[in-house]
Amino acid sequence: MISGWLFDAYAKNNKMVFWIKQKNGKTTRLEGEWSHPIYVAADDKSLFKTIIENEIISGFVSSHQVLPKYESLTDSSESLVLQLRLKDSNKAVKLASEIEKMFRFGQIRIYNVDVLPAQTYFYEQDIFPLAYCQIYDKSSIKWNIKDDVWSTDYELPIFSNVHLRVFPKIDEGKIPRYTDRIGHIEIQNYMTGETVEIEEESEADIFGRLMKEIADINPDFMLTDDGDSFTFPYLIERANHNSINLELGKEKSPLIKPRKEGTSYFSYGRIFFKPSTIKLPGRIHIDTDNSFIIAESGLQGLYELARICRMPFHTASRASIGKCMSSLQFYYATKQNVLIPWKPTLSEHPKNLEELIIADRGGMILEPRIGVHEKVAELDFVSLYPSIMQKMNISAETVLCRCCLDSKLRVPQLDSYYRCEKRRGLVPKALEILLTKRKIYKKLRNSVSDIKLKKIYDSRQTALKWVLVTSFGYLGFNNAKFGRIDAHIAVCAFDREILIRTMRTAEWNEFEVLHAIVDSIWVQKKDRHTNLSQNNYERLKDEIETETGFDISLEGVYKWIAFVPSKDNDIVGVPNRYFGVFEDGTLKLRGIEARRHDCPVFFSNYQQIILNMLAETDTVNDVITMFPKIQDVFGKHLKLLKERRVSLNELVFTKRTSKNYDKYQDRNTVENNAILNLHGEGKSLRAGEILKYIIIDYYRSNSKKRSIPIELANSRTKYDVKRYCEILKEVTSTVTGPFGLMLKNEPAM
Repeated sequence: MISGWLFDAYAKNNKMVFWIKQKNGKTTRLEGEWSHPIYVAADDKSLFKTIIENEIISGFVSSHQVLPKYESLTDSSESLVLQLRLKDSNKAVKLASEIEKMFRFGQIRIYNVDVLPAQTYFYEQDIFPLAYCQIYDKSSIKWNIKDDVWSTDYELPIFSNVHLRVFPKIDEGKIPRYTDRIGHIEIQNYMTGETVEIEEESEADIFGRLMKEIADINPDFMLTDDGDSFTFPYLIERANHNSINLELGKEKSPLIKPRKEGTSYFSYGRIFFKPSTIKLPGRIHIDTDNSFIIAESGLQGLYELARICRMPFHTASRASIGKCMSSLQFYYATKQNVLIPWKPTLSEHPKNLEELIIADRGGMILEPRIGVHEKVAELDFVSLYPSIMQKMNISAETVLCRCCLDSKLRVPQLDSYYRCEKRRGLVPKALEILLTKRKIYKKLRNSVSDIKLKKIYDSRQTALKWVLVTSFGYLGFNNAKFGRIDAHIAVCAFDREILIRTMRTAEWNEFEVLHAIVDSIWVQKKDRHTNLSQNNYERLKDEIETETGFDISLEGVYKWIAFVPSKDNDIVGVPNRYFGVFEDGTLKLRGIEARRHDCPVFFSNYQQIILNMLAETDTVNDVITMFPKIQDVFGKHLKLLKERRVSLNELVFTKRTSKNYDKYQDRNTVENNAILNLHGEGKSLRAGEILKYIIIDYYRSNSKKRSIPIELANSRTKYDVKRYCEILKEVTSTVTGPFGLMLKNEPAM
């Protein structure tokens, strides 16, 4: 018998490979017969025979059978569909494409095509990564799971983790290329705290030592800073150049460079670039530059996400949060015998123009009252949108369902909208575990005194928070397998009703609403001279919960809060641009430079210094008396810039490109200058990749050297003092402007 944690799983031809991490630290490889299925549906069942007898199709298929399945979430009865098990589980898309070529559009419908085979296996077997299990017979794997995905105190093995860094031998200010020789390699061992440095006379010796060190350490997780986009493709190229098979996984197979460098994709109004994954069979390669979940919640967050969403670590670490939410929905669909469409099939219910205008209004926003306000309370609903979906049973198949035309479960503000009375939706089922476990983790985090445990619980609840955040967006996403815009519209309608009731409750209690946005509200007592205790705000909180039926938390009471105007129009408020100080001295910032990722570190740190000074004040008048000290801090930082005592790395602007390098118009912006300079040196940015640059000659409008990418900067690079001094003043004004305080010192050169 083998017992341990399910560490990794992947398909290999018509088998599944598993790696079990045992308590003694050993990792054991197991193999089991299994192949990925796809499903074909057709109104004319005779087409199934045509597919089975096709010579090309039979070359892909190991077995077939006809089974009853629900084709759609909205179906009330099962249909007979053709199941095709593949000879090679990784060729599902190719098989589906061949079947599609055989028929006219609409004759057939294909399902479960683009789901990762390992995930399909997890759904079918009802298992998950890091499940503690027992396997009695290695030749015929049957899972005896001694774990529960709902558990919040699950045991984890002790992992061996390393961080791999590769340094090509290049001159200062040059971009590394695949033709550059390896300078040296560092392996940081997190378990021992030691760092091994590999530097040899020949690259062949470097590779020999690298593979030996990795084999000796035998890490479970191998972290890199840019492993998918550069480190591993570079190492593979250098290994090929030296006729060496580079083996870094536990499988004795050489690493192969992916055929495709990556893909650009659109998400929440922004373009992202995702490089192709480099996997190390038997180990988990985490590219920290290509992992949102690692950046937000670390490895503990990844463990939780992989368990709940039933995704292998390689996939979960790189997946968008929406993909994680989709996997959770796929699991529940599989449990309900519902097929997963290859291409989304649920269309929007038809509406005329008047119905569309009434329905499609989004969430509710009350623009902030610009300026600084004292004694303001902020109240935030707890996971409001997911809670609406779960409590009100909102899902693609439950809104405007065909089975409850006379339903009494209506949607507020939308006369023609109703909800299903007979069945619970797929989305509410999937959300239940996320909402329940996050609530428990937050309670555990707040109740334990152990710092390590507190951090673990916080990481786990943070990971779940991000999945909950995307759950609403995926209801209306046009590529979501189980999304439908009508469900999205229904959630927004409930949100507007809840926020209106919240505002009215606040007003009935003699509070003035200064700002409200979707699930948060900022209120101030109409009588400014009234001294309120915590109990007054708790009573307001209780009344709002009674009136709305949803949990709301008192985020805190601000000593003062500043709602900042738009940069384009100083009389227009911006919903997510404010800063303030709670009564306990804690700062909260949104939308200003200290919070923005694209702002140079020098400016965000400088602004944070000023804000920390302001955090010590209690009133607006206190802030005004603090202004001379702010002037001093400004002067010191101004002097640092003028005397060129600020390092280039602290002055880097960061932008995410929205197009490929050659798709930008021929305009002389600082960003475009940097993009073209990079291209000239052999690095062509694709849509969604990150551009980092320094301004060196901002005011020479016809110059092609107004900026320089940080990769090309060297010891001779000089930043544009005048421009950076102007930005310093702008960053200061963001904080001082709302108080009516303006700097006297001009950054004149």
